[in-house]
This record gives sequence, C-alpha cells and structure tokens, in this order.
Amino acid sequence: MIRELEQLPPRVYTSGRSREQATGELRTMVPVYDFSDKSSPCRESCPAGHDISWALHLVQAGEFDTAHALFREESPFPSITGRICYHPCETWCNRKDYDEPIAINALERAMADYGTVEIAPSEARYPEQPVAVVGSGPAGVTVAYHLVQLGYPVTLFERDDELGGALRYGIPRYRLPADVLDGEFDRLRALGIEFRTGTAIGTDVAWDDLDRDFAAAFLGLGKPRGRDLSAPGMDEIDARRGVDFLRDVNAGNVDALEGDVVVIGGGDVAIDCVRSSIRLGATSVYLFCLEALDQMPAHPAEIHEATSEGLFLNPSAAVEFVEKQPDGRTALTFRDVTHFSIDAPPELGNGRRTLVADHVICAIGQQPDADWLPGDLWSDGQIGVDDVGRTGKPNVFSGGDVAGSYNVVQAIGAGKRAAIGIDCYLRGWDAVGLARQASVGGKGAISMREYRDARGRTNGNGGSTASIVKIDDINLDYFPALRREQRPEAPIAARRNFREVNGTLIREQAVVEAARCFNCSECTVCGNCFVYCPDSAVIQMEDDFFTIDGDHCKGCGVCVKECPRSAMTMVIEREL
Repeated sequence: MIRELEQLPPRVYTSGRSREQATGELRTMVPVYDFSDKSSPCRESCPAGHDISWALHLVQAGEFDTAHALFREESPFPSITGRICYHPCETWCNRKDYDEPIAINALERAMADYGTVEIAPSEARYPEQPVAVVGSGPAGVTVAYHLVQLGYPVTLFERDDELGGALRYGIPRYRLPADVLDGEFDRLRALGIEFRTGTAIGTDVAWDDLDRDFAAAFLGLGKPRGRDLSAPGMDEIDARRGVDFLRDVNAGNVDALEGDVVVIGGGDVAIDCVRSSIRLGATSVYLFCLEALDQMPAHPAEIHEATSEGLFLNPSAAVEFVEKQPDGRTALTFRDVTHFSIDAPPELGNGRRTLVADHVICAIGQQPDADWLPGDLWSDGQIGVDDVGRTGKPNVFSGGDVAGSYNVVQAIGAGKRAAIGIDCYLRGWDAVGLARQASVGGKGAISMREYRDARGRTNGNGGSTASIVKIDDINLDYFPALRREQRPEAPIAARRNFREVNGTLIREQAVVEAARCFNCSECTVCGNCFVYCPDSAVIQMEDDFFTIDGDHCKGCGVCVKECPRSAMTMVIEREL
C-alpha cells in the first residue's frame, strides 16, 4: 500500500498542514461578501431611506441608542414617524410572504422612545451662505435638519406662533401627542436651527428681502387651505372645511360637538375629522365619499379604526343638493355613484338617500395659501420642482404637499432631496448625479449617509448599483415561523378623549419582534460561512468579519448556500 501511494503525484497527498497547500487552482466560481452592494426591500420602499434592516439587528441586540441614532442619520424625528407613518416598508417586507411582515413602524417608535441620542450644535462651515426655510412642516424641518448638519446657518420661518405646521395643526393628538412634537423641536433647536415663529413671508418679511438676504430658500408651505364643495345649497349652510376643523380642535378651540355629524371626503383628513368628532361627543358620525371602499385614499388601517370607533361609512355616494332646515339643521341628499375615476366626473345611479345633520364637515382636498409667491414658480396649482427640489428660480427649492407630496414620510423624502439640491447648488456640484449615487434601489429613496460619503468626491456620474434582496434569496431554514408582536392599544370603549390610542412595545417585545427580521442583505457575523466551509477557506479577521482565502477556496458555494441573509454571492472568478 505504501508503495502504491509513493507512485501517486506528490500534489495529491502531503504530510504537512493543510493550510500550507494551495488547493484552489480548479475553482471557476468564487464567493464574495457583497452585502454593501445590496439592500433590503423595506429600505427601498421607505421614502425616508431608513437603514431598517441594520437598525432592527441593533434592536435585536438591545442596542436601542445606536438604532435610534442610525434612524436619525436619515430623518429628523423618528418618534413622530414611529407614530404616524403609513409604513410602506411593511408592505414590501420579505417576511410578509413567509408569515407576517415585521412591525417596522412599531419598532421605529420603540427605538425612539427607549433610545437616547446626544444632540450637539452643528459647526457652521459656510457662514457666508445662509439658507432660509419657509414652513415648519415635515418637508421644511427635514431640509433645515440636514443642511444645518452639513454646515449651513439655517433660519426657519413659521407664520404660526407654534412650530409643526400640519404636524401641529393637522394631525389629532390621539395620534401624535403634543409633548412628543415639542420634544422633537427642542432637539432641533439644540442642533442650531434658528426658528422665527409668528413671521409670515409676504407680510412680516417681504419675498424680495428673503431672496436678497439668503443664498438659497426652501418653500415648505404645505396646503393649509381647504377646498369648498360645489353643490346646490352649500352657500346657505355653515359647513366647515376639514383642515379648519382639525386646526380648531388641535388649538383647543372646540371642546364639544353635539348632535349628528356628516363628513364629506375619503382621505386621511376626512378620517381624522371623523375620529375627532367621535371624541368630541357627537351622537352619530357619518362619512360619505365618491370613492368605493377599495378606492378611498385614506389608509385602510385608519378606516378600520374609525369604523371600530363608531363611524357609519357610506362610500360611492355624491352630494346632490343640501337644504337648510327651519330648525337650523342641514338636510343632505346623496346619489349613488356607480363608477368613479379621479380623471372624470362620477357616474351616478338612481339611488338616493337624505340625511339630516347638525354639523357638516367638508374634507375634499386642500390647496396652497401663498398668493405672495411669484407666479412663475407655480405649475398646475402647485410649485413645480424637479427630482432635487429645484424650481424655475435657481436659488429657490420646494417640497412637501405644495410640490406634490402626499403625506409625512413622502415629505421627509422630498426634503432630503431638496437638501441635496441646495447643498449642490451652493457648492457648484452636480445635484442629480450625486442624488443618483445616494439612491437606495429604484423607488426614489435617498440615503444621506451615502450622500455624505459621495459628497463632492466625484462628478456625480453613474448611479446606485444596490440590488434588492428578495425572499427567494433568503435561507428560510434558519427562520422559524413566528407571530408578529402587537403593540398595546386603548380599548374602543376608552376612546372618547384625545389620549394616544397606540402604545409602545415594551423593550422585551421589541427585541423579540426585531429578532423576526430576516435582516435582508446584512452580514450579522453569524459565522455560518466559517462553520460550514469544508476547506477552512473562510478566515475571521480582527474586526470579526470574514474574508475568503483564495488559495484554498474551491468555489463549492456551501458558504453562500448557508448564508441566511444573502450577504454573499457566487460570481465567475474572471469577472471578480
């Protein structure tokens, strides 16, 4: 037997250590750690661009402070969006195709409520280039937040006496408590933003003066003026606009609402009017809208909450005419809507219904309130902007509702893009190219962390190459099916006041829920690649991450197969 072994080629056997023998010469494919070139579908779908997957890995480890700080890299107020965001990230969560999507919104709130962050004034690196922000809604605050951290002196003008815009006056306190809002603005003051409240542009400060005194300006004006319903008899009744009603409620100007209430409209403002009316003591609250139930623009969860609290929902109904009754009440006659499209008048059927109400609230849309703005900035009733918030005037930028965004998290995304646009305008860089490099996937999300890394370093050519990990890329053998953790909620019977309805997951719940996350695309240093490599070709480095020893890797792909989260990929070696 010994004589037979001695006759074999000497490279087949050896008496030395295996590490001393290079055995990878037959390899045609090679594994690579390419997690930095991948992203999760939740992040791609988050208009704020939050690094959700890594933040949830931190929460799983109990590191709430670090997770909170990670979210604050991208947006100014996780404690607010953790309460009111409509969480499109959960719609695209890979886990939804396995059992239930991760409760990302509830976890964002938990990391904000439990995680502390250090706030220090930002250094003014460009004192000669001050920036004006008009409006303290989510878009304006986001622009101010990122620009002050980039080194610009920022002055934010707000015509109301209190900060917040739609956050303060449009969102009811049962969804967003005032103390949470106040706490976030305290942090923004500590960061170095100068706030000038009770100051209306066009009245207290002339537009020409603003244009002259600041190097750039951002217009986050929102759409604070409600639209009036056009129907016979409407001029004869005392109908309230939805935005005005919510403003009065949040300002404490409405203590009670007696009798029956009819709300007209199918969006989020209409639902907020409904739920506020219930809390103010209305006998019955009815909602009528043109849209069918599955067409209503209001978030389905909000519609469900409103109906649970007592709403009488009447979709596919159009106001035909109204009449003021001798006792001061209002009779409203509705026609059935057989077909509705946003681009055409509704098609009406023969069915009719008349309802008598004590209060009528119209929440059928909103419009800007900024007649002082130059006419060339407007386009189809809103301010026209490009992908980085630029208007037709080079030093003027805009975003949020007044520029076509729909909700808070989209306004944050628009504010981030405009912050990049302003920074590049003032520095003389290619804004569109740099924004493209900072993009996350193909749905418009922007990472300010990626932008700061790329800022001014290149000419902006190229674009983001991050690929999105799908559920087929996940090794599901490592993830048992688990039920989603539910955050506490006030019981229906107790919802007759403006105390917050939703609670925060307790810490232990948050850790358990975060552990359900696939952490798509992330290397969590689980060590599977190291453990399962048959050739000991995976080496752990001093920073605990791993590398591939090309002298010994044979390209079998076991490490990639056993990677739970698609943090590795097999590639053709010559392409590498």
